[in-house]
Amino acid sequence: MKDIVLSKRMQAVVSLVPPNSSTIADVGCDHAYVSIKLKKDKLADKVIAMDLRSGPLSIADNNIRAYGLENDIETRLSDGLEKLSSMEADVIVIAGMGGLLMRDILVRGKDILSVPVPPTLVLQPQSDIDVVRHFLYDNLYNIAKEIMVYDNDKFYTAILAVPGSMPPYDRDEDWIYGKYNIDNKSEVLIEQLIEEEKVLNSILTSLEKNGGGSSKQRKMEITKRLNINKTARERCLL
Repeated sequence: MKDIVLSKRMQAVVSLVPPNSSTIADVGCDHAYVSIKLKKDKLADKVIAMDLRSGPLSIADNNIRAYGLENDIETRLSDGLEKLSSMEADVIVIAGMGGLLMRDILVRGKDILSVPVPPTLVLQPQSDIDVVRHFLYDNLYNIAKEIMVYDNDKFYTAILAVPGSMPPYDRDEDWIYGKYNIDNKSEVLIEQLIEEEKVLNSILTSLEKNGGGSSKQRKMEITKRLNINKTARERCLL
């Protein structure tokens, strides 16, 4: 059976998983390609592939059997972390969904995180990443590393969060774009900031042409975001 070839964004997720993990829970596993890759790369003794939908989970079962990993990867029909027991997994992977949904899954599964030895989290929110970073800070997780990639015309950020408090971020751009990415002068982040600036300026120009009271607040929001964008770029280029 040929090796699993993941997209750049999913490979970024796999690359953040600590080696020699005991049990990894892959939440929202879809067709289990990440779960299979985790096991084939010998990153864990066991993987629990979990998904809310029975259709994709059935395909996941077929894929797992095709790779002969049915004794190493268990599938579970689960709404988020619902079917995961406390202390069962030492690493939890959640990718391929919006940041608000990801935050809600973690909130509903806080008993999984509130244990003597909390699991490591590998997350890839596709939106509202600042919300996820705030959740991690509020729940005593430290962002140890972030990886940004450009894949299929979109920018993605993968986060490795380990148990332990972290100092609060001092500036808005740290929450929005990631202090780790800014401090490490991520080339992908710089590309994203340049692209975002163009989009924001286009929106601002359109709002200025239209005028009207309803656009005033929106103009203020866009201007503020442009200023945050500029500060982040300046810090990246220092």
